[in-house]
Amino acid sequence: MATPTATAMKHALSQQGRTPSQSQSQHGAAATPPVSTPFSAAHAAFSPRGPRSSPQQVKKSPATATTATMMGHPSNAPISFDSPSAAALFGALQLGGAMDLGIQGLGGLSSDRSTEGEFSKRLDNVIAILSQNKGLVSEAGLERLAKRLGLDCLWEGVEPNRTLIVAGAALELLVVFSNNIVESVSLAFPESADIVNKHAEEAGKILLDDLKLGPNQSPLTKRLDNFAANFERLAMLDKLSVNPGLNLYEAVAGIHESLARLHQWELQKLREDLALTGKSDAYLQNLVLCTRSGHPAMNARHRVGLGIDYWKEKRLVPPTDARWIAQMANTEKIWTLLIGCSPLQDIAFGPVRISDKWIAADIEKMQTLPGELHHSGGGPILDWLEPDNTLMPLSDQDKANAAAGGDLMNPGGPMLGPRLPEVTFHATFDPPLVVSSLIWNHIGQLGCGLPAIGADQMRSYDNILFPTPPGYVLQPSEPRIITCSKKVEFTPRGPTQRWSLKSHANTLYIQKAIYGYTLTELTFSHPRQLVSMLPYLRQYAFLSTLLENSFQEKPGPSSVPDGSKPSTISTRTTTSRDEFARFMAESAETDQQAPQPLQQREDKNEKEEEPLKVDVTLFLSPVPRLHIVFPFKEGVTGNVVLEIRENGQVHIEAQNVLDEGNAFYLDGRPRRVEDLGKILETIEDIGKWCEFLRSRWAYLPSP
Repeated sequence: MATPTATAMKHALSQQGRTPSQSQSQHGAAATPPVSTPFSAAHAAFSPRGPRSSPQQVKKSPATATTATMMGHPSNAPISFDSPSAAALFGALQLGGAMDLGIQGLGGLSSDRSTEGEFSKRLDNVIAILSQNKGLVSEAGLERLAKRLGLDCLWEGVEPNRTLIVAGAALELLVVFSNNIVESVSLAFPESADIVNKHAEEAGKILLDDLKLGPNQSPLTKRLDNFAANFERLAMLDKLSVNPGLNLYEAVAGIHESLARLHQWELQKLREDLALTGKSDAYLQNLVLCTRSGHPAMNARHRVGLGIDYWKEKRLVPPTDARWIAQMANTEKIWTLLIGCSPLQDIAFGPVRISDKWIAADIEKMQTLPGELHHSGGGPILDWLEPDNTLMPLSDQDKANAAAGGDLMNPGGPMLGPRLPEVTFHATFDPPLVVSSLIWNHIGQLGCGLPAIGADQMRSYDNILFPTPPGYVLQPSEPRIITCSKKVEFTPRGPTQRWSLKSHANTLYIQKAIYGYTLTELTFSHPRQLVSMLPYLRQYAFLSTLLENSFQEKPGPSSVPDGSKPSTISTRTTTSRDEFARFMAESAETDQQAPQPLQQREDKNEKEEEPLKVDVTLFLSPVPRLHIVFPFKEGVTGNVVLEIRENGQVHIEAQNVLDEGNAFYLDGRPRRVEDLGKILETIEDIGKWCEFLRSRWAYLPSP
């Protein structure tokens, strides 16, 4: 079936939806006179954006004074009602005089407002909350969503089998309904190059999965949320595209082509590395993802569009069997940059360029300068290219304006000719990433555009990662203590190798607060900027994972095998003032209580398990640093100071767990100091890491 183009659709849509009165007016017939209702006179008064009507401009009726007085409102209300029931309705809503739209009865807005701007802001907030509900999957719901995104819609066929055609500047979507249930979805980009259309089928399958009914699903509960999240990304690119001249689908696909070549080159280099001989392909894939330029993918993990994966959990322990792979595919957490476009807000940041030649064919630069070699730490220098600017051709309106002696951008001046597009590349962090102010400033120095931060949004890094309860005032300069009681699962060394649970009392100390910010989005002009910031993003992605696993309840299924008790977590945050107040309260309570018999206290202590106390002190300047103190073995307290460096690498600064002069052997392999950091990178949990060292390394024999 041939699909109409966007121009043909607009002509067809202009002929649809005409009422009989509109058709008669076109042929000279008299139009139907409007019906007068009590609300038609007050329409302007109800409009939140329109001018305010004075009481003199509204016609009064005898019912107004009587009913308003009966409902407890002044008789000079600006709206007249033809029946007491209508006035009673507005009296129940408690609409005050002069149409202030207080609506106290609804509890949403307050009548005590001082300016029109405050009322408009509150109304926008209500509209934003209501717009979060995308509705249900249906013919009307899908058409309403498409029109809200600024796309044209056209229906073909008759009930019960109908096809909705959604078209934009460079987008065509066909959705086939049968009895109001989605049967098929077809996505096409007729005005785009092959680098775009080769991904259209995969994107269409994702959109179909978002719309079709799953097992045991009902049409009455199938929502549009997943489809809207994917389709809105496509619609944004279509909205900013200009046909001809600016196809943003080709711009995003061009970045994917360049980064995909870089990814394959880096993966091949690792396969040729003799030190990695015998490693699985999944391990090498994770190594490129977490230490090189990331993994670019189109339409991956049920998300339409380009995403650059740069970090993942359990990266050093890839799944081996099919069952484990299937489970990890649905539960593993991956950090991604979603690539799109947005309007250009600041001319200081470069506009979008359409090209698939962002990096040279050979990838590596053969002749380098000394400064470049030093900057990359001795590694290969990537040969990035600078594509030519994409210029917007003059539209018909531009030509007409220039012929009249002016220009759209410079009225009254000479014609400027083709211009740069007012669009730039945009990246969304999924999930959002909390970083320190140092990293925030460094990303800005790379030439990326970051959202403006207000004074009310400035918070410490730990307060963003571990928010305080509502109403709790935390002084930024005051040290903070976060305590966490939990059950930690681990496998002790022995012949049985059975899972065990151990009670932990973890304490996190923040001696000096450092400002932090949450990275949600940014703008960029070259993919080189994204690749340059990835090592620092991984640094804080691993730090947040480490702290959340150790001091916060983690959602999702437990990793404890069947038959074991799940881990219980209780987190509490305090300061020095809180600790002093608690100490004084406990002292007063102890003085009032009668002493227990000695035998009763001994029996109670025998039944309760003594938790393992793990103390961690966090420093963020100049790099994230952790000082970990825990009972290592009898008579020895473990002290380990480590740094979280770029790409999430753990470097041991000081420790007393191993003798640095000798190598200890376990399972025939030497264990050295650097293995402490590698084990923590693998386990990604401070409590489990301490239990591993206590059960495996506490009594290692010397060579």
